[in-house]
Amino acid sequence: MPLRGFIYLARIYQNYIKQIDANIYGKTLIPLPVPKYVVFYNGNQTEADYQELCLSDAFLPTESSEEKPAVECRAVMLNINLGHNKELMEKCRALWEYAYFVNEVKENLKNGVPIENAVAEARKACIDKDILKEFLEKNSSEVEDVILEEFDREWYEKKVREESQRIGVEEGRNEELSRIAEDEKLREELYREYGL
Repeated sequence: MPLRGFIYLARIYQNYIKQIDANIYGKTLIPLPVPKYVVFYNGNQTEADYQELCLSDAFLPTESSEEKPAVECRAVMLNINLGHNKELMEKCRALWEYAYFVNEVKENLKNGVPIENAVAEARKACIDKDILKEFLEKNSSEVEDVILEEFDREWYEKKVREESQRIGVEEGRNEELSRIAEDEKLREELYREYGL
């Protein structure tokens, strides 16, 4: 998330600088709006209601732990799945309705409904319940297009498999290193005790 935010913010600042016709090569300080990066999480993993994610967490380790990175990007991630951030949802009905709509899509998918039908059924169910009704009636095809365009199941499943495989390899490597360390420790004890 923070990496995406960093890229988005760079683009926003680039457009802002063009818009105000600022000279980035000059000596004059260019006043910039303070960025706030908030991510609404509605994924399937269990996540806390509130998290701060930092770009620097992804940086490779350096020789000097005291070395500060040249840039940082903090993302505030708010879990907007149904049942989370209740106070926020109570204050913002539209956000709650969006979370409800997304939950309907997810439930349809869990029940084996293909993505296109899952979105269409969720849209109809929400309209029937007066949830995002006006928005969904006016923008139904755009809503479906956006969800379907952003959700590429084959790419997603491929990436999940790749990540699972990488995690498995790392766990296996760590187990092997632990075993080697235990073997080395045993050898040292045998050598000390028996001279072997």
